[in-house]
Amino acid sequence: MAESSSKLTSGISRVSFYTAMPVSMCDRCSAGIKYVHVVSYRDGTTQRYGSECINKILDGDTSLRKLFDKNVKLLRKHQAALAALSMPEDKMSRGSEYFGSGLYFIADQDGRDVSTTHWFFHPLFDQEKNAAGGRYVVAEPAQHANKCRKEIEQGKEWLRSEIARIELFLARVLRKGLLVATMAGAA
Repeated sequence: MAESSSKLTSGISRVSFYTAMPVSMCDRCSAGIKYVHVVSYRDGTTQRYGSECINKILDGDTSLRKLFDKNVKLLRKHQAALAALSMPEDKMSRGSEYFGSGLYFIADQDGRDVSTTHWFFHPLFDQEKNAAGGRYVVAEPAQHANKCRKEIEQGKEWLRSEIARIELFLARVLRKGLLVATMAGAA
């Protein structure tokens, strides 16, 4: 048993997350789950766990569970931002307006403005409202759209790298939690 436990703890390569619509099934306890943690192992296999099973694995160390939960929340935020930025321009949701200028930020599916290292302007804007004057008038709409598209592509690249980094970090936390649980079981 100790051999298979050590193989499992050292074999985790990545932990990703998604919300199942309507529900999925936990591979550990067979319960219906909406919030799915996909644990990928180095041998190529994957297993889906619900939040309850992840919490049971991490129960040996509450600081690990808090760290895991905090990073899952950040992962979900980055995934929502990436999904919003990956939509076609005409399907992207508009967020809040920038000081009455007819320029809008891009919003995620929940209507919150997308921000990473900075805010992202929607490439499409209200030209009539923008032309009415004010401080933030766009002189060249094509140039504005190209600048927005370039920033969106840079933001998507950054988000992909952050998502990958967080997934690897979650794997490290889960490996440590399994190791703590294995050591507690052996004692």
